[in-house]
Amino acid sequence: KAHKKSIIISARVHPGESNASWMMHGLIGFLLAPGPEAQVLRNCFVWQVVPMLNPDGVICGNYRCGLCGVDLNRQWRRPNE
Repeated sequence: KAHKKSIIISARVHPGESNASWMMHGLIGFLLAPGPEAQVLRNCFVWQVVPMLNPDGVICGNYRCGLCGVDLNRQWRRPNE
């Protein structure tokens, strides 16, 4: 049996991107629906969905940063720097 390719979808790196939550809500709803298109996508790929990458920033109202004070969009290669 062949291995499925993965698709990684993430949203809300920056808390101000609230429309990304609606997009993610719609995507998850679509992927979980019983329709034939969604079934093909589920059968062909492994879906890794991260609906909110920066929940502490969203909760605390930080626009670009998490609680550590760094912009997560700029730290993905070297998260410890």
